[in-house]
Amino acid sequence: MTQPFACGTAFAVSVLDSLMSTTYFNDNALTLIRTLITGGATPELEQILAEGVGMRGGHTNAETNANRDRCRVAQLALFNGPFAQFGEGGTYGELFAFALRNFGILCIGLYRFRDRVTTSQRPSSKRYVITNPPDDFTLQPTDKVFCFCAASNVLLQQLQLAGAQNSHFGWSATRKHL
Repeated sequence: MTQPFACGTAFAVSVLDSLMSTTYFNDNALTLIRTLITGGATPELEQILAEGVGMRGGHTNAETNANRDRCRVAQLALFNGPFAQFGEGGTYGELFAFALRNFGILCIGLYRFRDRVTTSQRPSSKRYVITNPPDDFTLQPTDKVFCFCAASNVLLQQLQLAGAQNSHFGWSATRKHL
């Protein structure tokens, strides 16, 4: 595996073959892939935006409220906040169980710096993704955790508010809804 591939800056052609095969046999896979990439933009929304109409507010109803309460992909840091206790010497299994039991958050992977931070060298700012690490996988304070949680999750809302007030809080939620 090369560094660009591990850091997410390269794309393998074989992935396209796999995606084509998957969508041929399961048309819902294309919707999932589009949601992960575009954050849930539908073809109708793309057409409206392309025509220059823009986004306008509307009436809320049960259907739109249900859509807003979908699962959200979030990225939570381990250096402070509710998961800081796992940042130094904790394991992924402990973090996984704690997040699920206490907050209803499902952890799916880690976003880790390529180089371990030391005082003797200048570390790289490049990160790589580790999906579904083993239970005994040791965490680092600089790790970020990819997770699924409800958009109405109280912890996520508190972290979002704190993140807006302090950009170093370590929270960032992507605009991806499932």
